[in-house]
This record gives sequence, C-alpha cells and structure tokens, in this order.
Amino acid sequence: MKRREAQSSALSFIDCICCGFGAVLLLFILTAKSQIIDSQEEATQSLAAEETLQQAIEAAEAKQKSLEKDIAVLDPQPDANATNVAELAAEQERLAKAIEDQTEALATLDIKTETVDAVAGLDRPSADQSYLSGLRLRGPRAIILLENSGSMLAKDAKSALEIIRNNSGASSEKWLRAKAAVRAVIAAIPKGTKVAILQMNEATIAVSGSAQSPYIDPYDNSALLTTLERLDKLEAVGGADLSKALHTIGQLKERPSSLLFISDGLPTAPNPSQRGLSEADRVKLFNSAMATRPNYPFNAILFPFEGDPSAAGLFWKLSARTNGITLIPDNDWPSL
Repeated sequence: MKRREAQSSALSFIDCICCGFGAVLLLFILTAKSQIIDSQEEATQSLAAEETLQQAIEAAEAKQKSLEKDIAVLDPQPDANATNVAELAAEQERLAKAIEDQTEALATLDIKTETVDAVAGLDRPSADQSYLSGLRLRGPRAIILLENSGSMLAKDAKSALEIIRNNSGASSEKWLRAKAAVRAVIAAIPKGTKVAILQMNEATIAVSGSAQSPYIDPYDNSALLTTLERLDKLEAVGGADLSKALHTIGQLKERPSSLLFISDGLPTAPNPSQRGLSEADRVKLFNSAMATRPNYPFNAILFPFEGDPSAAGLFWKLSARTNGITLIPDNDWPSL
C-alpha cells in the first residue's frame, strides 16, 4: 500500500497564526504607549488652562470692584450723566457673567484634572519578571523588609566606612540598587495584595503608611508616591538587627502572608560591646533571629557583602523551609 505524503499546509497555517498573533500584540503595545503619551499631554494642557482661567477670573473680579467704586461715585450725584451710569452698570453685568462662565469652566477643568491624575500611575516602577517571577509574595498582605544599615553602602567594610566618612551614601551604587529593587518588587505586586515597606537597621520603622498601619494598596497612586518619596530620602547607617525586625513584624495587628528581605548578608546587631564581629558572631545573631520561626514564605534578595560567605546558604535554607526563595542578582540588576 502506498504511503500518503506528508502535507505541509498545517505548518504553513501555524506560521500564519503566529505571525498574526505577533502583529496584534505589537499593535496593542504601540496603542498603549500612544495612550500614555496622549494622557500626559492632556494633563499638562489641563493644568495650563486651569492657571489661565484662574488669572482671568482674578482680573475680572478686580475690574468689577473698580466699576463698583465708579458707580458709587457717580450714582449719588443728581447731575451725573445717566448714560455713564448705565454704561458702567452694563459693563458690571457683563463682567459678572464672564466671571460666572469662567468659574464654571474652571470647575469642569478640576473634574478633568482629577481624572487625569490617574496618569501618575502610569509612571509606576517597572517589574523585571526574569528575576522576580520566582518570588512567593503571597497575598493578601506582603512585607518588604529593606536593610538600611551602613554595610548596604558598599561591597566591603572598608569601602562602606570610607563612604560614611565622606558623607556620600546617597550616591552609593549598591544602596541605589537596593532601593531600585524595592521599586521593581512593588511593581510586581499583584492587584488585591496590600504591601508594607519597612526599613531595618538597629530599629525597624515603617516607610509606607504609618507605624500602626503600614500596609498600603500599591495601586493607590497617592499612597504609592508618598511611599516612594520616603524611600528616596532613606539613608543607610548603623547596624542590622534582624531579630528586632522580625519581633516588630510579629507584633503587627495584621500578620503578613509573605515577606521579602532585601539585604546584603547576616545581621550585625545587637552588638553591645561595639567591637568588630566575626562571621561566627553574625551567624549566632542570625540563629537568634530565627528563634521567632517565621511561619510565612520568607524570600530574600541578597546583594553580597565580603566577609559573609555563609550568608547565602543560611538564607537558602530558611527560604526552603518556609516555601520562599533566595535570589542573588547579577551586578547589573536592577538597572539604575
């Protein structure tokens, strides 16, 4: 029996489908970008128009007050020119109508501006899924714990001390990368999950929300922009007390469903003696912090610090036990 020859039409059909899907996807991306640009231009134009209208209203009101004074001077005089009074009254009425129209226009602009304010959300940080897809940031409440100790300023203790002495921490590449990582993670938080950003050095303080209620909706533009502004101003100084941080988190009224720790290694506080700590000392501090036994996925992003060779292994073990993940990013992530 003669075999039937393989048909190539099926392969051609699949090629056509893939090409068509790619074209639709490209069109969607280009359209979305165009909408963002148009919305931003509309916001700028609305604000400029609002300022112009406000100035026009103020000028009209000033002219109206001047006319009222002129009318008050002419009206009581028996020999006053009736035509002048009538003309001034007509001008006054015209100005009143102009003020009313401009006020209505300004109110309409205010409504449009409130709508356009949503454009601020388009300036959100962008997520890098190649690094963040494995994070187990489980809802409904996730915590980002950012270490802001002095070691976060450099890759080794000597360089960190030099940066601190020169007061140049704000321009430290490592510290800027750590804060950029927070922004990237915020962008990857799914809708419906609240997030709290906490700073951790020798004390643990809320960067987002308030001390009593640190959780925010990362899709609430006002709350997000306030948090990012605080994050930008945050400085790195002092030691790192992980034990106190986990205790503080455990005292929150709303317990976290998951946690991400952005750090460079093992804790360095408490250190009452103020002496230099060996790696063995820092391992003890880590084990002491683990006495709290976190019962939520514990994720970590580590920016390595020289002198902590065991840090990665300890955090990997912790993440595995709690169903989290530990990431050690490349030197060019996240981009600044």
